[in-house]
Order: sequence, then C-alpha cells, then structure tokens
Amino acid sequence: MSEEMELEGEWVMGWPDRKRARVMPSKDAEGRTIFARSPVLDLEGVLTPTDAYYVIAQLNMPDPVHPDDFSFSIGGMVNNPIEYALEDIRKFPGRTVRAVTECAGNDGEFWDYIEEGKNTRKPSLRVVQAEEGGWRQSGDDEESMKIENILESIPTTGLVSGGEWTGVPFKTLLELAGIQDGAVSVALHGWDEGRPDPVTQYMSAGRTDFDVVDPGVINYAKAMPIEKALHEDTILAWAHNGEYLTHVHGAPLRLVVPGWAGNWWVKWIDRIEILDHTPDFYYQTHYFVSGKSPDDPNKKPMKVLGVKALITSPRDEDGPIKCGSHAITGRTWSGEGAVVRVEISTDGGESWNDAIIEESNDRWLWRRFHYVWDVSEPGQYKIMARGTDEKGRVQPTMDWNFQRKHFDGIVPENIIVEKG
Repeated sequence: MSEEMELEGEWVMGWPDRKRARVMPSKDAEGRTIFARSPVLDLEGVLTPTDAYYVIAQLNMPDPVHPDDFSFSIGGMVNNPIEYALEDIRKFPGRTVRAVTECAGNDGEFWDYIEEGKNTRKPSLRVVQAEEGGWRQSGDDEESMKIENILESIPTTGLVSGGEWTGVPFKTLLELAGIQDGAVSVALHGWDEGRPDPVTQYMSAGRTDFDVVDPGVINYAKAMPIEKALHEDTILAWAHNGEYLTHVHGAPLRLVVPGWAGNWWVKWIDRIEILDHTPDFYYQTHYFVSGKSPDDPNKKPMKVLGVKALITSPRDEDGPIKCGSHAITGRTWSGEGAVVRVEISTDGGESWNDAIIEESNDRWLWRRFHYVWDVSEPGQYKIMARGTDEKGRVQPTMDWNFQRKHFDGIVPENIIVEKG
C-alpha cells in the first residue's frame, strides 16, 4: 500500500488502507453539489460523518445566506406574528435529536428487483469514486429521455444517513406565536427555488408515458399537520453532528422531522405559516405521493417511513466467503421509533433466528445488529434480515406505489460459500 493512499494531508487517518468515507457528489452547471449518495457500506458507527451525509436539492441549490443576515417569519393563524434572527433562536432552551434521514426514494430501484418475473439487475449500494448521476444530470435530448437511460443515470441507493441535530423544539416557537382555533397545518417555505424537473417523476414511476404537472418556478414548500409540528422531537436545527449546519444541509436553519421521509425536512427556512387548510403544494400533492398509477384519484402524501433491516456484511457483490464462522451485521431503523427485534434467515426465509441489537436510547436513530452464522457446508445461501419496530410493524410494511417511494422490502443477499 503506497504512502499516498494512507495519508490525508499530514495525518494518517484510520487504518493504513482506509481513508475517511465521503459522499461522491454530482454537480450542476455552476459546479454546486446537488446530489450525493452516502457510502452506507463503508461506515462503522451510527452517526454518518457530515462529509459522508447524502445530499439532495429538489430545486436549484440556492446561494448561501450569512447567518448574521438570516431571518424568518412565523405568521398566518397566530396571535403573535413574529420574525426571528438566528441569534434569537439560539437563546431558547435547545434540544438535540439523533435520527435517520432517509430520502423517500431511497432504494426505489429494489421495487423492480424483488418483483417476480422482472429479472432486473440488482441495484448496488456501493458508492464509487467516479460517482455521477443526479437530478438534472440525465440531459434533455430524445435519447436521454428514454426511461432506461433515466434509470441508469440516476442511482437511488445510498440516500440515507444517521445524524445528530441540535436546535429548538418547533413546538416552543409555535406556542409562543399562539396558534388560533381552526388551524390544521403548518406550511414551511424554503428560499430555494426552481422549476421541478419532470425527470424525477419519470424516474420514480419507471415510465414516461404520462403528463407531469408543471407548476413553473416555485419555492420548495411543505405543509405538515399541526400534530407532527408540535411533536417534542420535531425541531428547527442550526447544528449537525456537533457543528453549525453546512449550506448543502440547509444552513442556517432547517426542519428536522424524525420518522418522516427527508422531503419533509425543509431546508433553508424562509417563512412559516399556520393555516386552516392544507395547501396544494407540488411536493405533497403531485410528488412524494402514494397511488396505484399517475391517474389514481386517491393519491395521498407519503409521510412515515417503513421498517428496515439492512445487511451490510456479508454482501453478495463482494464475492465468495469460506466455510466457518461469520458475522452477519447491519443497521435497522423505523419511521415509528425504535426497532426492537431483528431476525436473520440463512435459508431464504424457511427459518428465522434472532439477532442481537445494539442497545440505544435514541428512538429515531438506526441501530446495529449482529448475528453469528456458522456454516460448514459449501454452497449458495440466501441470507435475509427483517425488523420489527416498537409499534409492532414487521418488515415489509409499505405497499408498492407508482412513484416507488418508501421501499422497505426484504432484499436477500445470495452468498456463495467455498471450502476453507
């Protein structure tokens, strides 16, 4: 191993052949990172380093705002409309929440992979150095708009990370504002703007033969139910993993909504409105919705994440292993709180055995699991993991939907075992 591979600057970081894990970003025409997958399989702990945290900008990546120049307002159906600067927010008693952030579309490619008869190539969780692909990266010519090329150019794995967020409980500010009777939703507007790319909807649905709503140039906005906004763990955060927020992760202030998909975690907060209705925002009426088809009249916004148990080792793409004792390890998380049980099967689901889950007081953060597998006979084995959360939901919990969001299916690892 060369010295160049071992060094980062003047320091040896980690093992001699291991550099720190980082995202591999895709950039827009101005060179700004707009999409980056997290190297989930290269991480050991439960907190994803900031430099390895996944990034998605649904609209154009906005220009930064200096913290000293930042302010946002709370208005609408409140008794005390008010505007806050960042320093005002930091004077309130804080709250730190550790939680998984997962894009609604994370692992969406697996819907096709696990469907019988599809014969689809297994998506890879590996993030390679020559990472490419992301929103607005596929091009707009006729060849680029073919669905197979769209799916090839925009990988959906690795869009999940675990982080520590510090801020103020959203409930504190809303109660000081004085919510009026009849209010049902809290609308959060970011200052990021742009025209939603139809490619994201085509990619999600796996087809291009339908019309996509074009709202024109908009700001990113979501309207959450009052009840979730008032949850003690829903916070407005100014810090991430012990440091001030970075711009790509929503600085100076962003929303953190544990248990709900990342599209609810509004970044670059500009203004907040309390409303007596739920507005027709693009990103909860037309995109990030469940339904059986684009024409389904009963589409609903998707919110709570499912239950997942992800095997990180061994992985079938890493090649054969030898007969003997092996640790089956991974991470597990749920949108309804803690996962309390993980079961492992090494025979394709014919039998299941309990794994050990690492103890933790963090309901919303993923937990590591561990199972010792003693295998004495060579052959091909199908290993699987399934989680059960504190609400009694057993993986998988999510139904197929035309936008292929919130995947929590059980994905087997086909492991070849050779003689030692």
